[in-house]
Amino acid sequence: MIHQVLRVIRLFPPFISRELREQYAGSLLGVVWSLLQPVLFILLYWWVFAAVMRIRFPEGTTLAETPFIAFLLSALLPWFAFQEGLNRAANAIVSRRDIVCKVHFPSLIFPLAAATAAFVVHIGSYCLFLAVFALWRGGLPLSTLGAVMALLSLQFITTAGLGLLLASFTVYLRDTTQVLGVLLMALFYTAPVLYPLTLAPEPYRGWMYLNPFTAFAEGYHDAILAGAWPKSMTLLGLALFAGIMLVLGLASFRRLEPGFADVL
Repeated sequence: MIHQVLRVIRLFPPFISRELREQYAGSLLGVVWSLLQPVLFILLYWWVFAAVMRIRFPEGTTLAETPFIAFLLSALLPWFAFQEGLNRAANAIVSRRDIVCKVHFPSLIFPLAAATAAFVVHIGSYCLFLAVFALWRGGLPLSTLGAVMALLSLQFITTAGLGLLLASFTVYLRDTTQVLGVLLMALFYTAPVLYPLTLAPEPYRGWMYLNPFTAFAEGYHDAILAGAWPKSMTLLGLALFAGIMLVLGLASFRRLEPGFADVL
């Protein structure tokens, strides 16, 4: 077991690099697409919600003087990492069927590398946003950066666990990716990414916390825009959820992995 873990760790960096190279291989703009696509979506959401719908934050709150673009980017960029990580991890085994079927190889590295590559790209953009936001604000406290790092770590663990679960299911049920697309759309619009939670009707706010990304989005908003650590119960809940997803993902993957070659 220890030997296998060390082997996976040793192979991890080359596979992440390979994922990053292959994602836009053959395209005219190459890696520029990793920046261009999110920018286009950001401009679209900003125009619709700020210019057309004219969303305004409640007076007397910490968000009252916050530019909408800062609110939007504080949770939208992590969402891009979450969404793309799950989409790429779900297809990781099926897209590597030639290796899985012919070579004795620790196949769990494929979904983990796919999720990590997506995370690296979008978190790079997130660091750029934080740098610009810090310049505009005149600096960010270390507590804010610590809270963001804690949330990103928990989000990555959650993405890795769910990615392993989805990757193993997709081998046996190809409709998994179709269901995932619909589910991610529902999660996106029911999490306070494009709008503050305070604008949601009071009776629905509790239900919105059934969406795991709601707690992440609120945590990012609190940390970056209000300079406050997420509530201890929120962090504890996210840590518990991330741990459960990782254990469930690993257990499901190991249970279903022996049949991959036969199905593929």
